[in-house]
Amino acid sequence: MKIIFDELATEKIKSFGAVDLALDFNHTLSETNTEVDACAGGISRWRLVAVDKGTTPGTFDGKMESEFGSIYFQDWGKFFWDEHDLKVGHEGSFNLMTLKTDWDTISNNFLIVDFRGKSNVDNKLVQNENLEIFK
Repeated sequence: MKIIFDELATEKIKSFGAVDLALDFNHTLSETNTEVDACAGGISRWRLVAVDKGTTPGTFDGKMESEFGSIYFQDWGKFFWDEHDLKVGHEGSFNLMTLKTDWDTISNNFLIVDFRGKSNVDNKLVQNENLEIFK
């Protein structure tokens, strides 16, 4: 299982220099809690996130190979691509990237982002005691 990048995606990743890379699909590496539709199971944004070397959160317990070394992801999520190779490429617009397998498109709006120097929030469900249902 590996991830393959087209030339434009490769150039963007190279511009980050020495980083760790994580495939984030459930807002784990976010500065703000992002509301997601429960029907989507929290999977609403697919991103390759560059983080400072050695700072990838432990929840990213799976890895796949790439020309940049290991790409980390939350292992439970590999059922989205059935452990097959992933491909990232530009299609139609230089601003939009796709994330695909050989048989399926996973995302038509795949992002490559720089998260170095930022801190992620705790994205666990927080119960608000002020809500009527908790009284």
